[in-house]
Amino acid sequence: MSEATAPIHGGPSEAEQRAGFLSAASAYVIWGFLPLYLKLLHTVDVREVLAQRILWAAPSALIAVFVMSGWRPGLREIGTALKPRMLATLAVSACFIFVNWGLYVYLVLHERVIESALAYFLAPLVAVAVGVLFFGERISAPQIIALALALVGVVVQGLALGAPPWMALALCATWSAYAVIRKRAPVPAAVGLLIESLALMPLVVGLLWWASSEAPLSFTSSWSMAFLLAIAGPVTAIPLMAFAFGARRVSFTTLGLLQFLAPTLQFATGLAFGEPFTPLRAASFVLIWLGLAFFSWDTLRRARQV
Repeated sequence: MSEATAPIHGGPSEAEQRAGFLSAASAYVIWGFLPLYLKLLHTVDVREVLAQRILWAAPSALIAVFVMSGWRPGLREIGTALKPRMLATLAVSACFIFVNWGLYVYLVLHERVIESALAYFLAPLVAVAVGVLFFGERISAPQIIALALALVGVVVQGLALGAPPWMALALCATWSAYAVIRKRAPVPAAVGLLIESLALMPLVVGLLWWASSEAPLSFTSSWSMAFLLAIAGPVTAIPLMAFAFGARRVSFTTLGLLQFLAPTLQFATGLAFGEPFTPLRAASFVLIWLGLAFFSWDTLRRARQV
C-alpha cells in the first residue's frame, strides 16, 4: 500500500481508466490475499520472514524502477531520492514501514488476521483525523459520525478481546505515520521501496543473525522454502507497481473506495481459517463498517459536487 502518483497530463482515456481500475483493484486483491502467502511460511521464525521480505524487496524494487521508468529516467529518480533531505525522509519512513511489516507478519503468523484487517478498516478514518489534526483540513458532519462510530467500535473490540486491540491500533498508527511521511517524499513507489529497503539492510542483518543464533535459518532448509521466502520481494513490489500504474489513471474517489477491498479480503481469510469471532466482536466490526459507510457516502457526495 502506497501513495498515489500524479494524474496523467490531459486526463486518461476511457481505455486507460479501465486498465487503471483493473490494475489498482488487482493490487488491493494481492494485498487482501497476502495472509494466504504468509500462512505458507507458518513454520518460519517471524524475524526471518520480516528480514527476508525486506532483503528480497530491494532487487525487486530495483527491477520495478527500470521496468516502470526506463533505464535513464530510473537512474535520475534514484539520484533524486538519494539527495540528503529526501534520503533522510525515506530513512524515517523506512523505520515506520519496518514496524508496520513486523506487526503484520506477527499477527498473520499468530492467527490474528482479523485483527490485522481491523487496522486497515480503521486506516482511512484515521487518515481523516490526521488531516484535521496535522494539516488543518476541514471535517464534515458525516466524517465526524464515522470517526465516532469507529471509536465506539474499537472500544467494543477491546471488550470482546478482554483488552484494547493494541497491535491493530499500532499497525494502523504506523501505516498512517508512514503515509504522512511519504507524502513529504514525492518519489515513485518503486523508488521509495528501493531506498527504504536499502536503509533497513543493517536491521535485516541483525534479524537474520538473531534468528540464526537460536535455530538454523529456514532459507537454508530446502529449495522450496528458499523459493517461498525469496518471492516475498516480488509479492511486495508487484502490487506496488500495479497500484502506481492504476493510481495515475483513476480518480481519488475510486481509489478511496477500492482501499476497502484489501481488509475485506483479509477479514474473510481470517474467518475462513476459523479465527475466533464472537457476537461482541461482530458488533464492533458492524460499528466500524457503519462508520465506513458514512465515510464512503460523504466521499461520493463530495465527488459529485466537483
